[in-house]
Amino acid sequence: MADEPLAHVPIPVVGAPVPVPLPDSLPLPATSAQVAQFVAYRAAACVGADYANLALLDGARTSLRLFHDSFLDRDIADRYTDVAVDATYPIAAAVREGRIVLLSDIESYHVQFPDIVADTIAAGVRASASLPLYRSDGTVLGALAFAWTDPTVFSAKLEAALRAVGVLCVETVERAERYDADHELVVAMQRRLLGDLPSLSGIETAARYLPATASFAVGGDWYEGLVLGKTRMALVVGDVTGHGIAAAADMALVRGMVSALLHSGVATSDVFSELSAVLSQRSGLLLATAALAVVDIEHETVAFATAGHPPPLLRLPDGEVRRLDSANSSLIGGPDGRRVADIAPFPKGSKLVMYTDGLVERRDRPVDDGITIATSRLHAIADDATGVDIIEVLIGALISDHVAEDDIALLVVHHSGRLPGDART
Repeated sequence: MADEPLAHVPIPVVGAPVPVPLPDSLPLPATSAQVAQFVAYRAAACVGADYANLALLDGARTSLRLFHDSFLDRDIADRYTDVAVDATYPIAAAVREGRIVLLSDIESYHVQFPDIVADTIAAGVRASASLPLYRSDGTVLGALAFAWTDPTVFSAKLEAALRAVGVLCVETVERAERYDADHELVVAMQRRLLGDLPSLSGIETAARYLPATASFAVGGDWYEGLVLGKTRMALVVGDVTGHGIAAAADMALVRGMVSALLHSGVATSDVFSELSAVLSQRSGLLLATAALAVVDIEHETVAFATAGHPPPLLRLPDGEVRRLDSANSSLIGGPDGRRVADIAPFPKGSKLVMYTDGLVERRDRPVDDGITIATSRLHAIADDATGVDIIEVLIGALISDHVAEDDIALLVVHHSGRLPGDART
């Protein structure tokens, strides 16, 4: 029984110890790497082991990526992060040979895997079990290993428990793999739709799109730049409600409609109300927030309007930072089609920062607090900071090493100088 491939063995859940259903304590959706690390930390307790790790087979089927729990010393764990499938280790043998590898004591290691004896003893391990894992379609997923600090007798009940935990792990990782694939598709679609910002003499732009990592909250954020003449450029940052492929498609629709309205000469104050009027004729509800700014370097102004969106931040040459929050209407697609816009000075040296709420909002921090932090960092930044510099500073201050709970679009516009040939340059 122990030599049969796991995919072809019935999984009787009998006797003690009873495996704990792993997905119950794991927030979903989660990536396959997050699931693997969770399993490594939690699986040992399911079968009364002292340690567990999970190995995922790479796409080329030549290497295993190992995820360890905290039992191992860091220097030992680091040496066994990426392991070749043909390595003379129990977990690699389980994958390579399609069998459960049971090692009941150190003597078993000496006989079967002498290359790993020294590290096994140093780690305090005296027995282990390594199980190959197979997806529902029969392809190899990787392997799951357990270890004990004392010699162990592998009874039929213990083997059944090991197999049951293995099946639960496979089911959870497969769900995560499907999430990984969908997430990558949406992120790729989003990046393709965003494209590059246009160029205009006297204006420098920089933008960044960061997909969410905490959940499937990807697909609705966008930025856009449109040249409206020799001295004017329109910039838009927006966020369509919803997530996933549907939100990415809605984002493309809204973005295209905004571009059409601006190109047709619709005033800044009327863009969002006109867009809402068109969207209201659709059978399905589509809601979005957005911020629009039209910079004019000839007149050194920026006309702006927002629709249920965080205010752009304007840093003037003297370091003063203003919140452009005086022209806000309701959500795009909502019933209130109020026409509103305002104008602020935009002299040479000014920098305008536009962003979606993923930058400033977190579960542990209100939006207003995030905007205050962004304002402070923007005030303190060096006068010669580039748009890329500003993006890095804001992401570092507001996201840092936290998991991004929502996707983020961030755009910086810098009035670098007047048009060539302007007598006032």
